[in-house]
Amino acid sequence: MSNDKTLDIETKIRERFNESVSALDGSTLSRIASVRNRVLDVSSEPVRNRFLWIPVGAVATFCAAIVLYSLVPQENMENKTFIDEVDIISELDLYENLEFYDWLEQHELPS
Repeated sequence: MSNDKTLDIETKIRERFNESVSALDGSTLSRIASVRNRVLDVSSEPVRNRFLWIPVGAVATFCAAIVLYSLVPQENMENKTFIDEVDIISELDLYENLEFYDWLEQHELPS
């Protein structure tokens, strides 16, 4: 029963649509036909423009990564080497013999 009712509604809609199309003037029908032809021409063109965005997106991502990397603060190498030198000196226990080195410098042997 519901299937017959659906078919009746579809038939009525189709009839009304055909009546409205036949009532259109020639210029409107011509414009509709030209728009239809343009849409069909565009849809039959190769799909090159869609894939153009892939390299553009890759370049944009690379540029964003470079900018983010440059904004991240880097460690200061001068301070790091100074700290490493202080650690080396403390490891060699040179502080114990500091007075000796001072005395040696003051009493150098003549050459």
